Amino acid sequence: MFIRDVFELLALYPSNKIEHLSFLLATLLEQQQSSIFESQTILVESPGMQHWVNMELAKHHGVAMNLDFPLPVRFMWNAARAILGEDTIPRQSPYRREILTWRIDELIQRSDIQNKPEFSEVNAYWQTIENSQERGVQRLQFSTAMADVYEQYLMYRPEWLLAWEAGESLSVQNSMEPWQGELWRELVSQNPLHPAGLLKSALSSLQQGTVPEGLPSSVIVFAINTMAPQFVQLLDALSTHIDIHIFHLNPSVNYWGDAKSRGEQARVLREQGIEKWMSEAQSHPLLGNLGKQGRELFNLLTELNTFEVSAFDIPPLDEEHTSNTLLQRIQIDILHGELSDAPVNADDSLTIVSAHSALREVQLLHDHLLHWLSQDPDRSPSDILVMCPAIENYAPFVDSIFQRVGTFAPTREVPRLPCSIADRSPLDANPIVSAFISLLSLPDSRFGVVDIVDYLQLPAVQRKFEFTQDDVAQMTVWLHKAHVHWGLDAHHKALMSETEDTSIQDTYTWWWGLKRLLLGMAATDSETLVNGLLTVPDVEGQNTLVLGKLIDLVSALQQQARLLNQNRTASEWHRCLVDLLNTCFDADVKEQSTWDMLTNVCADLELRCEEAGYTSELQLSQVRMLLLNRFSSPDAGNHFMTGQVTVCSMLPMRSIPFKKVCILGLNDGEFPRQSTPMGLDLMAQSSRKIGDRSRRLEDRYLFLEALISARDSIYLSYQGNDVRNNNERQTSLVLGELLDVLINGYGLLKSTLVTQAPLHPFSEGNFTRPIPSYEAGWLRLTESMRHQMGTSESLDEIETVVLNDVYQVSDIANAFNDPLSYFGRNVLGVYLTQPHIELDSSEPFDVNSLVRYQVVDALIDDVVGPVQHNASFDAIELATMRGDIPQTPATEVTTGVWKEATTALHEAIGDLPQELTQVSWQGEQFQIQGVGWLADDSTINLCPTAISDKRGFAFYLSQLCFCASGIQQPLDVFFPVWEKGEYNIKVARYAPVEPQIAKDMLSIVEELFSQLHRCPTPIYLSLITELVKKAGKNDVFEYLDTAQAYADLANWQTQSNQSANIANDNPYLSWLLPSGISMEHINHAPIFTLLSHVASIKKVVKL
Repeated sequence: MFIRDVFELLALYPSNKIEHLSFLLATLLEQQQSSIFESQTILVESPGMQHWVNMELAKHHGVAMNLDFPLPVRFMWNAARAILGEDTIPRQSPYRREILTWRIDELIQRSDIQNKPEFSEVNAYWQTIENSQERGVQRLQFSTAMADVYEQYLMYRPEWLLAWEAGESLSVQNSMEPWQGELWRELVSQNPLHPAGLLKSALSSLQQGTVPEGLPSSVIVFAINTMAPQFVQLLDALSTHIDIHIFHLNPSVNYWGDAKSRGEQARVLREQGIEKWMSEAQSHPLLGNLGKQGRELFNLLTELNTFEVSAFDIPPLDEEHTSNTLLQRIQIDILHGELSDAPVNADDSLTIVSAHSALREVQLLHDHLLHWLSQDPDRSPSDILVMCPAIENYAPFVDSIFQRVGTFAPTREVPRLPCSIADRSPLDANPIVSAFISLLSLPDSRFGVVDIVDYLQLPAVQRKFEFTQDDVAQMTVWLHKAHVHWGLDAHHKALMSETEDTSIQDTYTWWWGLKRLLLGMAATDSETLVNGLLTVPDVEGQNTLVLGKLIDLVSALQQQARLLNQNRTASEWHRCLVDLLNTCFDADVKEQSTWDMLTNVCADLELRCEEAGYTSELQLSQVRMLLLNRFSSPDAGNHFMTGQVTVCSMLPMRSIPFKKVCILGLNDGEFPRQSTPMGLDLMAQSSRKIGDRSRRLEDRYLFLEALISARDSIYLSYQGNDVRNNNERQTSLVLGELLDVLINGYGLLKSTLVTQAPLHPFSEGNFTRPIPSYEAGWLRLTESMRHQMGTSESLDEIETVVLNDVYQVSDIANAFNDPLSYFGRNVLGVYLTQPHIELDSSEPFDVNSLVRYQVVDALIDDVVGPVQHNASFDAIELATMRGDIPQTPATEVTTGVWKEATTALHEAIGDLPQELTQVSWQGEQFQIQGVGWLADDSTINLCPTAISDKRGFAFYLSQLCFCASGIQQPLDVFFPVWEKGEYNIKVARYAPVEPQIAKDMLSIVEELFSQLHRCPTPIYLSLITELVKKAGKNDVFEYLDTAQAYADLANWQTQSNQSANIANDNPYLSWLLPSGISMEHINHAPIFTLLSHVASIKKVVKL
């Protein structure tokens, strides 16, 4: 066949298509005559490539079995064992990073090492920290970093390690070189069997011609795009004894080992002159700019004496420039290593989209893929690969727009494409892992109520403690009413505050709140003082069991906090961590894989320390750091190519062919990604060598691989405009270089290549572009907005209006205060917002305005009317025992001011009748009722704070009701104004009006209120009041026709004061009037007449 039938063979199989390599691999395996009991060694660079190779071989052979896929580092160790003797070399290398960490940490704790002068810099790094927990973490972080540095040296600078072992110094001028060399010698003195030395010995043994018995009969290297020189050297040496087959994904059929990037070409021009620059052959710009990493491997392989079997996919000459898409044209030109002159047009094989945000990128991608799939019935979601530079930035949006495997699919008009998300870290992707890591901070935890309730939301926790989601909702209500904020008890609060203050009380702690709930369960149905605690009488019936479970949970967490807060050996920590898992979680079948991962990682801690001979005790902070690092690493082995759309990070060797390849996040500064070298790494401070890893070069070559791996089309997306101000943003360098080739090399226009997407999913442009959005919901909103913007007619009205017989003035004021919310809830029965209890993990140190309002209102009731609350305590004492008012010197002063203000109010109004007077006005559709105290010369009302637009409108309606009833006297509203801890008593006087005028105004109110029930009418009190004030002494209707009125309306909708927020943050306004409030919506003469009348009869004076 095409493979030479000899024993000693180094065969190279280059191809520009990886599926051709897989076919060659399958054919090679069919021809081999090895024993069925001998596994075939295939070296790949990632688990994703291993999965793909297995699937491809299964397609060819019907089954893929007896295949061994070691990573290159593991293969090198195994080869050294086979060559030098498995009896003398351990199965696992003691120089693996995870083992080396513990060996280094043990070494630098030894006094003889610390006393060496070379280690003064190392000692200063961690010994100067006073806190023992932080010192232990700092030391272990150093050991981890050095283990990683030595692992890099073992692969890319073995000569350094061998020189250090021989007692020599390096030419690197750095203060770290002496102690790094000494530390390495100490490690070698413990165990001389390190990979660098073993590889040197193995190469020497191979050169002697002895064929080791333990080597496999053949080794296959499949599509690895970067190799260290010593790895290539090992393959070359092995080829004299066994068959070595290198399957090389090579983007170009021609020699391109001297291709140069634009920067390298500029350097030649600058240093060697124009003649030298012009004499050098110019390769394809993308090969030169993006292919440096692949070019280095190409040159390494070219130097070998190989038997080559080429499998390039080269189209016939008469077909190269006919019927080619733009993407195929780019791939063919890269294959030949040069730009061709044949004309080409932009088409849908290459799509470049500019969006405003990551969310819009994912939305646009989903629409594009739905359209792409609809064009050909042979296409399926499994034909699609989506890559992102940082998968965690896009995973939440992918979850919400695509349908991730294993999650609930809500009913939608448009199908959600199924997908799997690979390369996520367990910490970010798995709530149980995140919760487990959080529990490791229990000894340092403040036991904030928000954190504990968040923990309760996990199904695994609810199963363990036998909660339901309804139980958690009920607990949230209890904890809010009991004012639980943080801390277990007073002792725990003092401990967390790092103080010996014995005056710290247990107010706002868990046990303070839980005791109040327990006492409330056993006492009466009203608030009662029991043993110095005010009960919370909210727990009854079956809910007592729920409260008991909550107490069990807090007790369990308190117990775990005590258990975790001690040093242990690794084996003891293993048992402790497993106990924590069993105590706090109960995983179901779906979560079993997560449970296995957690228990395996806990077991690994013990196994690695045992293998390293590490016997020192570990602190909790060190264990927490180790597990956090472990769970923060991407899990590259799962969810890749599972039969749906594959969404993954941009990792090396993602050159697996897909019909559709998509890349999101090609933003300036984010791709190619920059890796900051560790300060301990001497490689970063020395000249780079061929084969050295570089994140920037890897990303560039990955982009080139993506271009040649897309079989049908490629989709590239970036955030080309700032979402806040629409300023233009630059593309990634690699995308910019591709655009430069398309524009300058192929003569295409940027306007035909880059699609600028609208900012919002409901923009009309989303549905008029060549690939429209499939979201019917956004389309309905778009049509609604277009209808509203294109017509000045009033909104549709409800024909039949059902009104109550009687309304209080406060009911009407509430409706006018937020008319669209009133219409949505009370008329349409649509609740866009639900009551939400906001828990707070910080205890209050001051009182808010709502508490002040409630307490002062209760104090006013005490002096002017019947008591409306617990008669055993005054309002301030009751609020303090509830937890509404913190017990601090500052609040004692504040509450004293409240009492003074209440007394001043009482003195200002004098004695009032015992009962309020209620008056009514009967309209044609309903009755309006107002209240007030009738004094000798005025009607009195009280307000515990400054009069807002809503309260002022209610008082005005009450005055109209009194006047319409024939009570012709002013209405005086007494109220305090609070400023910087002080108060001023003021009175708002509403002048009396003629009965007929009052009835006319009430008729206007009746008609407007009825209008609020017929259609959405945005006559916000705060808005109309503001416009009336802006009109001043001018006629308000003339003012409304001016440009200034339109500007004032626009300003009101965008200002950040509280009254405007009623409209700006209102979902009913966004739903009913998505384009905002226009002058045509509010140009109702009656409402301006009404509020102008309010301004004319109201006067505020300071007493």
